[in-house]
Amino acid sequence: MPFERELEIQVLGAMVIEPACIGLVYEIVKPDYFYHTAYRRICKRIYELWEEDPGLVDLPALAPTVVDTGMTIDHFAGQLRNVGRITDTTVEYLSIRLRDIASLRAAIRTCQELSGKGGLREREDIREAIALTTAKLARIADMTIKTETMVDAKAAALNFHDTFERMLAGAKSGMSGIPTRIHALDKILSGLQDNNLIVIGARPSMGKTTLMNQLALNISLAEGGQPGEPGAIFSLESSHEELMRRMVSNVSRISLQSLKAGTILPEEWERYTMAIGILSNANFVIDDQAGTTVAEIKAKARKIKRERGLRYILIDYLGKIGGAPGAKRYDLVSENIRGLKDLAKELKVPVVVFSQLSRKVEERQNKRPLMSDLRESGEIEQEADVIGFLYRDDYYDKESTKKNIIELDIAKQRDGPLGTVEMAFLKDFNRLVNLDTGGSKHAEQMALV
Repeated sequence: MPFERELEIQVLGAMVIEPACIGLVYEIVKPDYFYHTAYRRICKRIYELWEEDPGLVDLPALAPTVVDTGMTIDHFAGQLRNVGRITDTTVEYLSIRLRDIASLRAAIRTCQELSGKGGLREREDIREAIALTTAKLARIADMTIKTETMVDAKAAALNFHDTFERMLAGAKSGMSGIPTRIHALDKILSGLQDNNLIVIGARPSMGKTTLMNQLALNISLAEGGQPGEPGAIFSLESSHEELMRRMVSNVSRISLQSLKAGTILPEEWERYTMAIGILSNANFVIDDQAGTTVAEIKAKARKIKRERGLRYILIDYLGKIGGAPGAKRYDLVSENIRGLKDLAKELKVPVVVFSQLSRKVEERQNKRPLMSDLRESGEIEQEADVIGFLYRDDYYDKESTKKNIIELDIAKQRDGPLGTVEMAFLKDFNRLVNLDTGGSKHAEQMALV
């Protein structure tokens, strides 16, 4: 049966060392959730003392119970010395983990009971056995339901007011979210909004990676003496070295081809070293693990937020995210897109995920992407708060009047207008600039979009 002795000690130790946290544990953990009988009895005694008077909970008061379990006081006290830092967040996490492992044990036992009835042959007996097992599993599943997500009307109203005050503070700039410094995009979206899942779809060579890099640079490089916003890039297709080469080209205005070949000119070295210095201070991390799953992305994102802060997540791209072996493509994409939406809500950050569109686009006379081109999973259209499509007219029409322009068509926005964003594409430098400035001022100052 699954269990974690160290986890059980951590939960018990937190209650003994810091009785103020017992109420939090009490709401989540029942004594029966402990695998070890001794720890189960000690937890029960802690609750009894706490219910009588929280001030009664200490090691001397627990001594008789500890001895009755067969442990010595010194042995138990020695275990408590390994208890880590105690905070409400830590205790809650440990308690939920303990509860979930207990529910897994209960589910395994229930399935073993059903397995023991493999000799049944009568229809009614089989139906009754399955129904009984299903009912037990449903009750076990109830153990893991997050009741902490429920808030009363007063708390909900106050939470909204806090959010609205932050929006008012940004209203002067017309920006309630994180500015992308792509002027037309910020005007439509009011910046990248917390809790939002933003899906950007495109065919190959339309500029997905270019846009992802530009967003990271625009948001996470220092500006006006202010540090950039912390972010995370999950690159499932390109290595971190490939992404950085593109970024160096972007910032230094040295052609990407020269950087690939290692043939930069002597007069370009100053710009190269300056770009390396600038990028060394960029406030983002890159994870280039191929085939990573949504669960792994979630775990890494939580760690990043805990250790260095996190204000946005960029993922390139949806089709490369792994999942359960043998899963059907439609089901896999559906599960992954729901998981990414959950991640945006959990961490309260915008999650921008890029998606490859189907080849059907190439079969039409009009190559502009449509919402139906995302039909690899209907969940994308349902779960995404914003959906945009990248398009380059000059890629398909060599006589196009829109030379070196990338369009981002916002085809869905749950709480805002739709529209098309046009950006100048400096292909040699893997760089996007605002059309309303022509890029001239930014080119001189080595600034971004």
